[in-house]
Amino acid sequence: MIIIGHPFIEYDPFYAVQKIEDISITLPNRPVIFPFCEEYLPLCKHCNKNEITYALICRLKEDVLFAQALGCDFIVCDKSLVKKAQLFADGYLFDAKILLKSSDEADLLWAAENEIDGILFEKGVIYGSS
Repeated sequence: MIIIGHPFIEYDPFYAVQKIEDISITLPNRPVIFPFCEEYLPLCKHCNKNEITYALICRLKEDVLFAQALGCDFIVCDKSLVKKAQLFADGYLFDAKILLKSSDEADLLWAAENEIDGILFEKGVIYGSS
């Protein structure tokens, strides 16, 4: 199970970005994260072209399917969507890993019991350029 953002586990944080220029001010070889939506499609293309590890935050079932087709490395969902996303991932053998976005440590056990690929705690995301 992937655990990102928990103090017990060493991890590379995700950097929240909104535009290509934001990527240039992150630490080298660090993953980036942004919402799945049409306005961020140029970011997806940039990450794929430059082999940048990236995660897409998905809110709808359709978003999960598009995120996989776009070639992201991680698909991040809240609790209401993550089980369906994991079913898609398992059934269609996604390359992307499914992560539950959470701020509650109790969700770690819930994610494990529901066979979710991993969990992304809020502390695993850095907002801004710091």
